[in-house]
Amino acid sequence: MNRLSVEMKNHQLGKMLVFMFGLLLLLPSCGSKSKTERMVAIVAEVRAKYKAYEDISTDDQIFEAYDYFLKRKDYENAAPAALYSGCVRQAKKEYEAAMNCYKEADKYGRLVGDPVSAAFAQYYIGDLLNNSGHEAEAITNYKAAAELWGDSLSRKAKCLNAVAMMHIVNDEYDSAFVYLDQALQCAQTSEDKVTEASVWNNYSVAYQLLDDYKKAKNCLRKALPLTDQKRRPIALLNLSKVHLAMDERDSLEYYKTQMLNAMEEVECRPETQAAVYGFLIKDALAVGDYERAFQFEKQHEQVALDLLSDQTQSSVLEIQKKYDFEAQANRHNRQMLSRQRLIIVLTIVLIAALVVVSILISNALKKKRIEAEINANLLELKKRNAQQQQERSEMKVQLEELQKQTDGKLKDEYLQKCHIIRCFEVLSHDRSNAMAFKDLEKSLFEGEDHWTSFEMAFEGVHPGFIASVKERYPDLTDLEFRYCLLSHFKLSRQEYADVLGCSVYNVDKVRASLNNKMKSNE
Repeated sequence: MNRLSVEMKNHQLGKMLVFMFGLLLLLPSCGSKSKTERMVAIVAEVRAKYKAYEDISTDDQIFEAYDYFLKRKDYENAAPAALYSGCVRQAKKEYEAAMNCYKEADKYGRLVGDPVSAAFAQYYIGDLLNNSGHEAEAITNYKAAAELWGDSLSRKAKCLNAVAMMHIVNDEYDSAFVYLDQALQCAQTSEDKVTEASVWNNYSVAYQLLDDYKKAKNCLRKALPLTDQKRRPIALLNLSKVHLAMDERDSLEYYKTQMLNAMEEVECRPETQAAVYGFLIKDALAVGDYERAFQFEKQHEQVALDLLSDQTQSSVLEIQKKYDFEAQANRHNRQMLSRQRLIIVLTIVLIAALVVVSILISNALKKKRIEAEINANLLELKKRNAQQQQERSEMKVQLEELQKQTDGKLKDEYLQKCHIIRCFEVLSHDRSNAMAFKDLEKSLFEGEDHWTSFEMAFEGVHPGFIASVKERYPDLTDLEFRYCLLSHFKLSRQEYADVLGCSVYNVDKVRASLNNKMKSNE
């Protein structure tokens, strides 16, 4: 009886040990599963915020999730993690890092058969290329995205619409209309009203560039009922511009009133506000209301200055990042020099120890020869050490000089940008200020590309004006176009001649020719 009880106790103890051992084996896998679920939840949270147009620039935890999936070779989850890591990088304005993330998302998406991640990645790569002025390259990525969407007509319509927009930018209107037709068919089949409205709007842009305002107006009227509340002010602005170009005052006043009411209902971006003020200036000038045009001009300049201030702040941040990177590189170089010194010292100690051991194990007959060799080695080491110290000193001097030159150059560029902005601010309030114009001329008119620098600075203060003049008067000569820009400042005939590099007589000819062309295009 006692033996049976002992065996039962031993059996129960054995079962308990087996259960505990199995539980210990399960604990690591449970912990890993829990972390995987947490990383998947992080990706889902960033995806939801991005689709809701919320700010994701501080969601750095997505990078941890991406690294986690890569280490585990979980490419199925790594693809969307890479995609939304790129979105966060782009929100931080780290465009090169964002491009790399999108390329990784495309690679892993194709690897595991995830066309959604690959398609989004190709589309976002196209957006980055488009924003950086590489429209021709962006077309390839938008087309690849359209192919990856397959039967998803709504997504495919957006991609084809983007391809058409790039062709419009490149003045390839035949190709643009082909892709617009395809995009419209996909959007209407999928009942995607937002994309259909965007397609109609791009149709109108193409027709306006071809001076067919009647067709442009019809396309915009088809787009207006499909436009959501957020994009409605822009749609009404485009329609108002067409009516202004066609001199249809009744329709213009109707849509202009609707546009202003729509702007009060939503929070418009500064770029949209600047475009609206620019339109209102043209409208006021068209009816001869110069006082109202002046008021709109002041509001337009304020919005433009705010945008220019934001761009300047971004430039300062980029300069600071570059300076921090160079400082970090200098610290790294100093650490490497310290390590090299330590290695040299350890090498000398090791050699000395070997010499001592060699002396101890050598016989007396070889003592003098060994001592002579040791002395020769020590002398060579001293010379080498002295040479290395001299090289390090020269390298340090070169690094310090390079740092001074770099800091001076960055400082000069920053001060010059600030000086240009101050000159434009003075001229915006007092256009006849000769001293401010001379300072602006001195800062900009240097080198062979001084007119390029002047147009860039002018565009910063009056965004959209240059494009509007070139669109409305495409047959202007270089002198006429430059005279048009200089007409914003109250200059004498001799000052016009000095800046344009011609005689006063030629200035009068340019002015007369410009007036005739403007009257003929009205």
